[in-house]
Amino acid sequence: MRLCYYLGMQGTGVVIGKKAPDFTLRDHMGEPFVLSRAYQESPVLLAFYPHDFSPVCTRQLCNYKDNIAEFQKFGVQIFGISGNTVEKHREFAKKYDFPFKLLSDPGNAVAKSYGCTSRLMLGNVTRAIFIVNKPGILLYRYIEPLTLTRRKAEELVGILGDMKSHDLI
Repeated sequence: MRLCYYLGMQGTGVVIGKKAPDFTLRDHMGEPFVLSRAYQESPVLLAFYPHDFSPVCTRQLCNYKDNIAEFQKFGVQIFGISGNTVEKHREFAKKYDFPFKLLSDPGNAVAKSYGCTSRLMLGNVTRAIFIVNKPGILLYRYIEPLTLTRRKAEELVGILGDMKSHDLI
């Protein structure tokens, strides 16, 4: 049962019972995005990543795009977040035709508030995944030790399936 894995918490598990820190950022079209409004509609997957157009980030987000139907089976909305500008996000989203919003986090303030830093990266922002349910509770947290590693869609869909089977989402 993977639920035990979730309850392990430190670095790789679920943070059951903690409210997701709310934030407002601009999406790749320049429109304001408010996290608390999004999770009221359906569960949210926040994918923090270092840079638009970098090889690993592009593979990661394209993997999520290619498996979007699997995420949608659980009603999960995906949002990519990095410190890139709205304009750069717009170019990135257009080039790869992402079916989800990219959010601009200038100075990585939101990433840092979510603890998306790694000791192995000397405290710099790294790649991370968070899953937030409709009541706004953080259910899953995974912070990559290095920017070269990433959670693949297949793994996340499996975790979502486990969460669904335990009525967490």
